[in-house]
Amino acid sequence: MDKRDYIAQVDDLRCPQALRERIGALPGQVRRPRRHWLPLCACAAVVLIGAGGFLLLQNGGLGGSSAGGGHEEGSSVFLSYAGPVFPLTVLDGAELSAGREITLDFSLWDRTWISNQEEAASRTELTEAGRRQVLDDYNEWFPDGGRYESSTDLLVHDAYVLTNSTQQAQTVTLLYPFVGQLQHLSAQTPTLTVDGVPAEATLRSGGYSGGFQGALGADLITAETAGSLNLDQLDSWEDYKALLSDGSYLAQALGDGPDLSGIPVTVYRFTDPWGPEANEDVPNPSIRATFALDYKQTTVLSYGFHSGRFDRENGVMGQGFSIREPGEAGYGTPCYLIILGEDISGLTTQGYVTGGWDTEETVEAGVTVSRYETDLDTVLRETAQLMYRERQERLEGVDFELYYGLLRDFLASYGALSDAPAERYDAGWLEELDVESVDRVFYLEVPLTIPPGETVTAEASFRKAGSFDYYCAHTENQGVYGYDLVTQLGSALTFSSQSARLCGARSVEIVRQNFGFDLEHGIDQVVLDPEAEHYYLEVRRAPS
Repeated sequence: MDKRDYIAQVDDLRCPQALRERIGALPGQVRRPRRHWLPLCACAAVVLIGAGGFLLLQNGGLGGSSAGGGHEEGSSVFLSYAGPVFPLTVLDGAELSAGREITLDFSLWDRTWISNQEEAASRTELTEAGRRQVLDDYNEWFPDGGRYESSTDLLVHDAYVLTNSTQQAQTVTLLYPFVGQLQHLSAQTPTLTVDGVPAEATLRSGGYSGGFQGALGADLITAETAGSLNLDQLDSWEDYKALLSDGSYLAQALGDGPDLSGIPVTVYRFTDPWGPEANEDVPNPSIRATFALDYKQTTVLSYGFHSGRFDRENGVMGQGFSIREPGEAGYGTPCYLIILGEDISGLTTQGYVTGGWDTEETVEAGVTVSRYETDLDTVLRETAQLMYRERQERLEGVDFELYYGLLRDFLASYGALSDAPAERYDAGWLEELDVESVDRVFYLEVPLTIPPGETVTAEASFRKAGSFDYYCAHTENQGVYGYDLVTQLGSALTFSSQSARLCGARSVEIVRQNFGFDLEHGIDQVVLDPEAEHYYLEVRRAPS
């Protein structure tokens, strides 16, 4: 790793690629225009697909949406909104009262000295020679022997005292909701304890929480330009209120999802491709599969293909893939065409010097094609296993059944199986479904029995990313981070009290808030108004 690589990791949010990866949004109701400009620094990668082509803005991000989010009057509208902290809830109509105390700990903002020796020693995956090289590199970059690091994450400790005032034992299901993404789930999942003992929680997940918009962005949409090419994430706590208030989102998260086993499909499986090695004359040896179909009667899903041509007028489709060489990602992995509806006809394959459909220069190449019939659930599960293995490094903490269930739901809600599929997924490429990179609300589920007249303490602890504006945006919120919570939203509990405590705030100064903290006068604990739905706190780093 050279110094530029190190800086790219430490200062991730300042780099254009990280900004591109954070551009995104999520499904639901029609979004109201809220942003009055589209930050050029947050522009995303462009992918050209097919003869006509379309623009696709890639999305992703660590712990926040990129749609421009905010709160009620008096608080900021951030370009990246991380979502609020939600209250605990219960199922089963329990007769419980609850007291809540939430602690907002800013100690991660403190600058911590990391020595070069510590950095090298932590690289346990390397050989001894590799660690010595790392130490030499760090000594060159940081001649003082190390560097200071800090985080803008918040440590949240959300504690509840649950009281059963009845004369009967109350058996309930606790649900603790939090905003997250599959690709960052291991870092975002709270730790739950009940009476100080770690709880064995079942993870449930709701669907993608946002919507879609046209290529021009929300502010430039007209009747002629409206579309569903780009993600449009939730951008305020009010949007989460709209998402969760009627209970349908939670019901979906606790449900079984669509059953795809009854949908018959025809599968074309491509294995053992061969062709020339890449060289100056053949820069990207590729195979294209071309076939005829009736676009109105046939839907094509695919896995492993990454170029295409879609000619609806003439009833022709082409799908292409590079011939992988040993050692390359995807080598030995089959490709799939999954046909729903009427079968395709006239399938031919041909090798080309590149994967671009504007190139007609052919090469000697081939592939084995197997045709068989099955059901959609079987083949989708098979391809999902391949995607899951490819992405396992960024799906830490996500088991396959959760991943597969959300892939299946996404396909049914927004992909080819939807009654109103998003333009974003027109190509039918399963890899393009934004399953792991969109925000959603997760729930940690814990069964609990509280004897008559007794109390139980349930506590959730986790890191929470802040909402922020991109560094290149040059807004008045440069360097400001926002954190917010909701008091009642989505909860079936009756709260007898709620309070908030601020600690570890040595390195921050408060810019805006509605909590009532006053650090100069020692007020670091406040009682929350039960009539106030939402509280926010915005801070920046205090002058050294």
